[in-house]
Amino acid sequence: MELEALRAKAKERLRQLSAQRNDGVDAFQRDALAFFSRVPEPPLYRRRDDPVRKQAGELLEEGETLLARSWRLGSEVSAFTFALEQHLVACSLMAEGKVEAAEPAWHHALELERRATAPLRLWSRTDEKRPEVFEPDSRRSRFDPRPEAQVDARLACPSCRKVSQFSLSPRLASHHLSCPHCSSSFVAYIAELRALELEPLGRNRRRYLFRVDELSGLATRIEFDDASQGELAAARRDLLAFLYLPETILRGVLNLNSSRVLWVSTPGPCFVATVAFGEGAPELETLRSFRDRVLARSRPGRRFIAWYYREGPALAGVVLRRPWLKIATRTALRVITRQLEQRT
Repeated sequence: MELEALRAKAKERLRQLSAQRNDGVDAFQRDALAFFSRVPEPPLYRRRDDPVRKQAGELLEEGETLLARSWRLGSEVSAFTFALEQHLVACSLMAEGKVEAAEPAWHHALELERRATAPLRLWSRTDEKRPEVFEPDSRRSRFDPRPEAQVDARLACPSCRKVSQFSLSPRLASHHLSCPHCSSSFVAYIAELRALELEPLGRNRRRYLFRVDELSGLATRIEFDDASQGELAAARRDLLAFLYLPETILRGVLNLNSSRVLWVSTPGPCFVATVAFGEGAPELETLRSFRDRVLARSRPGRRFIAWYYREGPALAGVVLRRPWLKIATRTALRVITRQLEQRT
């Protein structure tokens, strides 16, 4: 299918979308990244009933809608528009079984995709660019010994949440780091996403299951429950940083390709606060964040958490049976949560 024909279809999608609210650049980029991750690689040769043809054909309608959304957003996403157009050309050629033409179109689409997503990336490799056979300035050959490749990544400290630049070895998955802002020691586990499963567990609760590949090639999985109000968007082949503080407690997951971050809130019990505010109240997330970011970092704080988990159900029962105490508790906790929110 010619590019002009694809654009004509996208213009029809644009007329259909004209009555809808603009969903913003962030939402569009998230959906475009997910679309890019599902575009298949062209087959090496023609064969009857190739599943790639069906897969590529099914993506055309979604891609045309995305292209229409990119036009509505304008120049802010022009790089994504070029990548989308070329991916649609490649998909249409695959759907028609034109293998020879699909291969270069797909490679061109990947190059445009890399250009579009480069500003979003928080990482780079020192060996991404292939060196010249001979560099006249340094008089070095491509085959001369060179320093080990490094991954330069901008990581957020799970304690103060400020971003800093780190150089990491791709041969290792776990990196023990120190924040230059608050001097906190934390662990960053770096891996490439292979698959992500999300299971709702109730109001403001969900279970994440990440299947990832370390940069060295080892496959593993990471599973945890989260009670925060946010949700992490990630696509296949995104580079993720799992942030631990201390080294056994997961605090956040940073998508280094899109710069999105999920600050994990462990859905532990908040007995008294749940009675005072009700399940799912925003105050519960504030208190859980204080527990994870402050109390859990010190020995006295961890002792308090253990004591509260032991005595909390009884205290909550006392509050529940006395309406006046429930009102007083809610008032006091609201003052505390406001103070905590101001500190963050």
